[in-house]
Amino acid sequence: MRGIHRLISCAFLAAASGFSASALAAPPVEYVRVCSLYGAQYYYSLGTDTCINANTGETRRATADGVVVGKTALASKVDDIDARVQRAFEGASVASALTSPDLVQGEHFGVRVNWGNAGQSNAMGVTGAAVLGEGLFSGGNGRLAGAAGVAFSGKTVGGNAGLQLTW
Repeated sequence: MRGIHRLISCAFLAAASGFSASALAAPPVEYVRVCSLYGAQYYYSLGTDTCINANTGETRRATADGVVVGKTALASKVDDIDARVQRAFEGASVASALTSPDLVQGEHFGVRVNWGNAGQSNAMGVTGAAVLGEGLFSGGNGRLAGAAGVAFSGKTVGGNAGLQLTW
């Protein structure tokens, strides 16, 4: 019975003081405000007039000079990572396109056209090799050969050069 008496007393005090349950209710909060100025998937950044595309991270803000377009910090980092990965694939495809000709006994010059691939990057390369000297050691042994090449993939260019001494 004590619990019921307390509940009734609290209700009576609240009614007598003019208190209502609606006083506890907070005003509705708008968590995500749609930005319809720039099409679907744009939302206002909290507390700003900048709109962000939820899929791409592109930002747009209307100013007196026109619309300023940018990217969120995260979208910029993703773009930077994508560019680095692309350059790495281009570098790997260039490296695989730099295979030198294999000169066997009796051959003195060779040219080789190469194709290399890594990821979605393709490279084309041209390499050449030449015998620079034979019979370098006593008994007619010893051969010095040189090789060089260049390959291209997108904006990436690579090359190699080397010497080989055999006996």
